[in-house]
Amino acid sequence: MLASALAFAPPFLSAVQAAPPVADNPDASEPQAAPATLLIHAKIHVGDGTVIDDGSVLIEDGKIAKVQPGTLGAADAPGATVVDLGGKTLTPGLIAADTALGLVEIGLEDSTHDEARQDESPIRASYDPGPAVNADSSLIAVQAIEGITTAAVAPRGGLISGSVAWIDLLPNDHRRIVAERSVAVVANGGRAVQGSRAATLAELRRAFEDAQWLRENERNFDRGAARELAGHPADLEALWPVLDDEVPLVVRANRASDLLALVELAGELGVELTILGAAEGWKVKEELAAAKVHVVVQPTRNLPGSLDGLGSRMDNAALLQAAGVTVALAVFDTHNVRNLTQEAGIAVANGLDAKAALSAVTLNVAKAYGLDDDYGTIAVGKVASVVVWDGEDPFEFSTWAEQVYVRGEALDMRSRQTQLRERYRELDGFAP
Repeated sequence: MLASALAFAPPFLSAVQAAPPVADNPDASEPQAAPATLLIHAKIHVGDGTVIDDGSVLIEDGKIAKVQPGTLGAADAPGATVVDLGGKTLTPGLIAADTALGLVEIGLEDSTHDEARQDESPIRASYDPGPAVNADSSLIAVQAIEGITTAAVAPRGGLISGSVAWIDLLPNDHRRIVAERSVAVVANGGRAVQGSRAATLAELRRAFEDAQWLRENERNFDRGAARELAGHPADLEALWPVLDDEVPLVVRANRASDLLALVELAGELGVELTILGAAEGWKVKEELAAAKVHVVVQPTRNLPGSLDGLGSRMDNAALLQAAGVTVALAVFDTHNVRNLTQEAGIAVANGLDAKAALSAVTLNVAKAYGLDDDYGTIAVGKVASVVVWDGEDPFEFSTWAEQVYVRGEALDMRSRQTQLRERYRELDGFAP
């Protein structure tokens, strides 16, 4: 039925629906480790501000085994595939800080959306989107071949939306795409509850207080000797890792007063806080720095999408960084997180140091989710997700990712978009 329909479809529709998958995994029964790879003669931007002008990186079993100046030889890496980069720039893979990759495919088609739990409760902390991540999503390869190797996949909706899944952008690899589940709990600030900032903050505090009460009084709750709680017990239990300082609380908020209120609440609860958005973060930069809050901003969101962002400005990241805030950069649009290099370039043009900008799209994102032991820099023992760029500056608009490695695997540098480009590069074969 589909084949017959495509026979009469316009060429563009046929190409979109009939194009083959970006990569096949015929033996999905057991994930295979990528072969050892030795990258030599690379200009290595480690990600923490360090630069090795002519160095080598050995990748084994999906991890970085060696990083050092000079050239490693075959004796240093028996059996490894040697790739001479000829002085090209090598950086850590870029990390997307707040996405719905693998959870959303088509914006206007509800059946392709898994980014939110649909219920009446504003407390949905137990919602774990990890099992719903679709490795076959066409969006995965589109972002990956432009240098995005890792992403935080965060649900939407309610006051507390759920837990965050950490994914490695391995197209079509259902077994390995989710690297870790429940790395953070994400919530929404501002006027997320009852159209009131005060109500939102009060309900957020109540949720954590009730979570603590439930842990201390489970037997009473089981006997029915308890007052009404802010949410379902499963949702409150999902907040325990935040209270135990095992994972951060990640909150979307923009207005300066909201940021200060969140800092105060996090201090009262004794939890780690990451703020997404922070359009007016520069107004309270000293307070954010003193509280050691991780802040994730999008530089080009310099126009007020709402009254919460009236103070938006393009040098927000530079001002925050200068004040001592650990700043990360993001693109808050799942379909276009590949534009992260452009956001970083714009941040540099507006005062952010270039080395700080690289950290802001790699190491600092990992720090914001407490995963910097495994991600964010080119260092021994970390996940081998790196990018080879065809130009010296990855934030220059004309620079492209020449080769991307995710968990040590060299990606096939194709996506649905490149396939369509090649299909229609020459139009002579198509009837008018």
